[in-house]
Amino acid sequence: MSTRPIMIAVGGDSGTGKTTLCRGLDDIFGSERIETICLDDYHALDRAQRKAVNLTALDPRANNFAAMEEDMWALREGRAIDKPIYDHSDGTFKGPERIEPKEIVVVQGLFPLYTRALRSLFDVTVWLDPETEIKAAWKIQRDTQQRGYSEDEVLAEMEKRKPDIEKHIQPQGRHADLTVTFYRPDDWTAHKDPSKLSARIRKGGRFRSLDYSEFESASTSIRASQETSGGYPETVIELDGHIDSADAEAVEHKIWSHMDMKDREIPRLGEFKDGTGASKIGYALALAQLLISRRVVLVENELMERVS
Repeated sequence: MSTRPIMIAVGGDSGTGKTTLCRGLDDIFGSERIETICLDDYHALDRAQRKAVNLTALDPRANNFAAMEEDMWALREGRAIDKPIYDHSDGTFKGPERIEPKEIVVVQGLFPLYTRALRSLFDVTVWLDPETEIKAAWKIQRDTQQRGYSEDEVLAEMEKRKPDIEKHIQPQGRHADLTVTFYRPDDWTAHKDPSKLSARIRKGGRFRSLDYSEFESASTSIRASQETSGGYPETVIELDGHIDSADAEAVEHKIWSHMDMKDREIPRLGEFKDGTGASKIGYALALAQLLISRRVVLVENELMERVS
């Protein structure tokens, strides 16, 4: 164990799958080791107040960055915090609740990489950037099924938020170590199966490149390549959503064997709810959760070496 928590940021626009991805990280590391914080709890205005002043939750003025930074740094330093709770069911604040730091702290939300103070506290930063059509479908599904909105209300809110997304949310993605893009396969029109979405993971320049050849399946359902962006080498990993269960499970076991978790069984990963509310497994999602977790383990090992 390192001398302080490992800090992970998972950011992205509303409806990009942050909660679903983080659920997999929790399953991988175990709830006894990991604590997940949602930055929605640091909205400065409740839903009624935002409506009164005509602001969306994606406007920085509707968020309390001073409290956000102070509390996240406290957790990094191993100190407990008392944070509010934003209740999405009615748009009001509850709490506060006491949060004790664990070995790993995951911070997910709209603004984890917005300020320099926030960016500097994280050991691993992940940005979710699914295709626009996928994100829209996910947001409509979540907000109508879980938050009591009608589809027309969700569509109107999405249109209202566009300027804030372009100005305040999307630019944060350039600071991420890992960018995950879920996208539709070529046969999507004929077979609209959300469990078959493919994924692309792009690694930025802060981490050293890793050899992924051991994980690549014979059917090329997983491919790694080197590209150059802005003069810096990047690793791009493609995860084919059509990977069959046998190949996916074989790759999962290979990745798991590199994560120093031999005393635990591989949990059921890649689980999500489809439009009917039924649970499904997306193998590209499962492999993305594992590959991100592998990076976390590598960072944790490096921190432990520094203090040993």
